[in-house]
Amino acid sequence: MNLDRDYLAGKALDQFGKRHPGTWRNSSAFQKMRVLEELRDHINSLEESLAIDNPAVFIDHTCWAKVHLTALHFPKNHVSLVLDALGEVLQKELPPDFRTRAATMITESLAVLKNVSPDIPSCITPDNPLADVARSFLTAVTAADRERAGRVLDDAVRSGTPVRDVYLHILQPVLRETGRLWQLQQVSIAQEHFVTASVETLMARLHDRLLSSGSGGMGRRGTTLIAATVGTDLHDVGIRMVADFFEMDGWNTYYTGANTPVQSILEAVRDRKADMIALSTTMQRNLPDIQYLIRSLRADRGTARAKIVVGGYPFRIVPDLWKQIGADACAGNAEEAVAVANRLVPERR
Repeated sequence: MNLDRDYLAGKALDQFGKRHPGTWRNSSAFQKMRVLEELRDHINSLEESLAIDNPAVFIDHTCWAKVHLTALHFPKNHVSLVLDALGEVLQKELPPDFRTRAATMITESLAVLKNVSPDIPSCITPDNPLADVARSFLTAVTAADRERAGRVLDDAVRSGTPVRDVYLHILQPVLRETGRLWQLQQVSIAQEHFVTASVETLMARLHDRLLSSGSGGMGRRGTTLIAATVGTDLHDVGIRMVADFFEMDGWNTYYTGANTPVQSILEAVRDRKADMIALSTTMQRNLPDIQYLIRSLRADRGTARAKIVVGGYPFRIVPDLWKQIGADACAGNAEEAVAVANRLVPERR
């Protein structure tokens, strides 16, 4: 379904101003612009929750927004007030069936928001066996010292840390922690982008080291993987990790990266006679593309036998979503993806 985000956000903004005139008058231009952006984001996540008939996406977004906007010095009840205004507008503007479902989702979100703390724990947890190394890497890379960050990883590998553990216990938690720090306004968007770009560069270096050392017996299983993000999704670090883990496990891998059109993935699966397809998305709006791709793969005699594993943010917050879209399995990280694939596809040595 498609909601008119700009129109509904504008109406909800007017309603918010009418309901809270004193707050609105005292708001800065930045705050007013931020409320409008926030309303668009709420409507987008509501649209996605309505599409899968599950409130989890909308609730997750509203909880994220409360933490983020509290860090921007908005009142702690700000998101709840905005949702109230949005709910009033939707009751007038949506068709009756969507109106009822949207109202239920907003009510559930408001109930959850009461217990959301603006303090969220670090993603580099005490049980992480490489927590100290991960913190050192994070300190270096957020300070834009890519050379020192590279030395941290090199020292870890030289001391005997497997590349798999570097990915799982250093790079992955650092990326998540950077996202948390941005949510809390402790790093900027520029810093977050720099961290992501640096991790991609250093992953390529680790991958080259694996190739030169012959680690993992690339291709020894005789099975082939296609790994991609679908549609307009530009977030490809996670699926790149997945492809590297498959390669280390002995799979032939064909990594197409971000923003891969559905038709191109279909052609790659058919041409390379792929046994497994790993698909990732960080945005719910790409789910229709993934579902269309899966249906197309199942309908084509040349690709129907391929198994499909999916992962990414939407599948973490809606556990059974992978079943709804027709995948064979879901994985929470690269290690899980390989384990699932090895159960689904036998070796062909």
